[in-house]
Amino acid sequence: MRLTPDTKLHSREHVLADDLAGMMGEPKRFAAYLGIAKRYYESDLRALARRVLEKDNLPSDARGKYFFAVLRTLPATPEAHKKRRPVKKKRRAKSSKPKKQNGKDA
Repeated sequence: MRLTPDTKLHSREHVLADDLAGMMGEPKRFAAYLGIAKRYYESDLRALARRVLEKDNLPSDARGKYFFAVLRTLPATPEAHKKRRPVKKKRRAKSSKPKKQNGKDA
C-alpha cells in the first residue's frame, strides 16, 4: 500500500483544518476551520474535537455549531494577533471629468 500526500494540504494548519472539518462532518467549511487552526493551539483544538465527538446526546449535524460555541472559551495563541496584516487603504481612481468651479465648467 502506497500513500500519496494530498497536494492541497501544504502546511500543518491545513492538515489540522482538514482533520477538524472531517471530524465535525463539515468538509465545505474548511476555510472556517483553517482560520481557527491559525488562531488556537493544535492540542486544544484536537482535545475539544474529541470532547464533541464523545457527546452522546449531540446530533451529528450540530457538532460544528457546538464546536464553535465552546471554542470561544479557549484562549487564543499570543501570536494570533501579531500575524494579522494591516488593511491597506483603497486608492480612489482619478476621474477624467474636469472639476467644476463655482457652478461653472472649467
